Amino acid sequence: MENYSSSWEQHGDEDGGGDGSGDGEAFGGTSPLRRLARQADDPWYIAYQDESTQWCSQRMDLEEKVANLGDELARKNLMIFELKRIVEEEKKNSELIRKEKLRVETDLAVFDQVVENLEHELKVMGEEKSIFICAVLLGVIPVLAVMWFW
Repeated sequence: MENYSSSWEQHGDEDGGGDGSGDGEAFGGTSPLRRLARQADDPWYIAYQDESTQWCSQRMDLEEKVANLGDELARKNLMIFELKRIVEEEKKNSELIRKEKLRVETDLAVFDQVVENLEHELKVMGEEKSIFICAVLLGVIPVLAVMWFW
């Protein structure tokens, strides 16, 4: 493990070479202000702080990315749910359309049969009417001719 202690601590105090007569040393060590001052000048501590700041920044960036991915996942899950609902609706609609198509095809077959029956009846009636009309005309034409010549 590397030693990140201050270069001042390695080389002694500035107040007389580390003899223990400096501020706070009477209480068992250097004062907190002196330690902060030493740390602020220590290149190892500065590098540690810079790296720690970078890690913290990277962690915050990663946390933000994770949060954004969570939001995106939630949106996509909602989209999937909506698409599933739409697919189910379309299945129901296509089933209704299929049933309606079968009903229309059945109705069309019945109507085709009715039309064929009507065409046959009209043909039979047409023949009967033609005979009737011919008979009427054969009876009416001589009467009209007689009336014409009078």
